[in-house]
Amino acid sequence: MTIFPNSSFNTTDYPALKRIPNLLTLIRIMLAPVFLILFLQEDWMMRLAAVLVFTVAAITDYLDGYLARVLQAHSAFGNFMDPLADKVLTFLGFASLSVLNAELFPWWVFAFIVGRDVFVTYMRTLANKRGKAMATSYTAKLKTAIQLIFLYVALLSFTLLMLPATQAFFQGWFFDSGLLTWLYYGVMLFTVYTGFQYIYNNREIFKSKSKSTRSA
Repeated sequence: MTIFPNSSFNTTDYPALKRIPNLLTLIRIMLAPVFLILFLQEDWMMRLAAVLVFTVAAITDYLDGYLARVLQAHSAFGNFMDPLADKVLTFLGFASLSVLNAELFPWWVFAFIVGRDVFVTYMRTLANKRGKAMATSYTAKLKTAIQLIFLYVALLSFTLLMLPATQAFFQGWFFDSGLLTWLYYGVMLFTVYTGFQYIYNNREIFKSKSKSTRSA
């Protein structure tokens, strides 16, 4: 495959390039605990560093998918690990919010978000064992983007809350007003909705199995 139409550079001459998307996925997984450790420190510079780490990790989510398409580097490993890496990053992001303020970011909301993603992962694993691929959807990809954007805003708000110059603004407009909490509820509802959509869109995979089981 030629990346640039007017160039002689061809990816088939450099097979190692096809490993880049999977490498970015692994980097995202490794950056997730680094982010969490930095963000839970009671120091605004540490938290700012954590937000930067989170941002870099989130960017790799776009890059690995883009490069996989450009380099035609799709693989079973990447198909499974890419959404898993997203979940590791977002789970730790949501968990950090509840650790810092469980009143504004209740653990039960976190449980709904995690429960949806764990169940969908179980469905995907089950489908793979049956030799079938689960159909994805635009809303599922949109869900990940919405989660990452919300987390970026919430994490940055917690960081700027520690600075005297911005503390009053963020305390009043983002925390005391309940804005971030209501946005958190919205993220949860959309996440759960996409989970039900996954079940509906892929119902034939599991229906066919149950029919064959009953006939046996």
